[in-house]
Amino acid sequence: MIPTYGGVLSAIEKTLQELMEEYQGVRRSLWDLVENQKRNTAQLVRIGTMMEQRWCLKEDSQSSNEKDEEDRDKEEGSKDGPRES
Repeated sequence: MIPTYGGVLSAIEKTLQELMEEYQGVRRSLWDLVENQKRNTAQLVRIGTMMEQRWCLKEDSQSSNEKDEEDRDKEEGSKDGPRES
């Protein structure tokens, strides 16, 4: 009977070893996914920051252009006299 138990224990040990190897593989895959997610999130934050900066620059440029146009209109209006509404 002892050899039978030894064979059963050996089979159980082999199965547990295989499960542990599979677990380690899954663990590495999940770790890689988490690391990739962190990198993707950081990259999205950088892209968002760049977009905000560009929008701010664009808004500043547009408001500056509008102010320049208003100044030119006022300047032209003062040269031509009062304008009719």
